[in-house]
Order: sequence, then C-alpha cells, then structure tokens
Amino acid sequence: MQIEKIKILNEEEIKQIEKIIEKNYGAKIVLSKFSVLKTAEEKIWIASKDCLKFLSDKLKINLIGLNFGKLKRNDKINLTIEGSQIVGKDVVKNVVYLSEITAEKFLKGSDVKPEKEIDCEYHNFVIVKFNEEILGSSLLTEEKLKNLLPKSRRIF
Repeated sequence: MQIEKIKILNEEEIKQIEKIIEKNYGAKIVLSKFSVLKTAEEKIWIASKDCLKFLSDKLKINLIGLNFGKLKRNDKINLTIEGSQIVGKDVVKNVVYLSEITAEKFLKGSDVKPEKEIDCEYHNFVIVKFNEEILGSSLLTEEKLKNLLPKSRRIF
C-alpha cells in the first residue's frame, strides 16, 4: 500500500479555500486558525496547529485531523457532514431545507425533493438542513437533491 502524499497548505492556499466557501455558501469562515492539509485526491483535512508538532519524517502518518471536504473543478467544494456542520451555521446561500419525512428518506440514502431552497444554484453542492439541524452536503439539480451520503453514514 502506497502512502498518500499530504501537503500542508500555506496562508495563500488556505485563503483560496475560504474564498471558495464564501462564494459557494456566503459563509465567512477562518480556516487559518487550523492546520489545513490537502491530499493528492484534493481532499481537505483540518487539524489543530498543535498536531503538526508531532509530525516527523520518522513517523508514517496516512491521515491527521478532520475530513473537511473535497475540492472539485470550477471552484466548488463538496463538504463532508462535519465540514457542513462547521460551515452550515453561517451559511446564507445554497441551502435546502427538508421536511421530517424527506429528511428521514434522505438519511436512509434516497434522492429527495427539497421543501425549501435558499439562493440555490443548480448543479452545485448545497448544505442540507432539517429545521436547524445540518444533515450534510449534497448535489442539487432541477429535479432533485442527489444523495451523496456515504453508505456507512446512512441510517436504516
């Protein structure tokens, strides 16, 4: 098994990710208070700055921190559930709300039709909410909310 290359992002690269989040969700978050890392697959991980003190060339570390999301082409970001919950409290656009019934279907893995859309751009990632609970991030099309929840995070 080959160990994936992880890059520690500098301030300029972190600011670029913050701009992508602000452009897509209207939320101003400060990632510079964390160590931000990027894998070869464009996955973004965040960790406390103290975590990097323990890294050395002698340690073989595959991953560190919290999986925040994955950068996509055209300045888009697909946030993980945890990334959605970090960003979601300040989000003002690309937000969809589900009813209790559709939220349950969504958490079980089904594609659903959102009850309410706030300043949404189709074919973009949106924050999914039920009341004020943040359920994650998924892709919104004209017809439906495409479920992107990993199978391991669904309910049965």
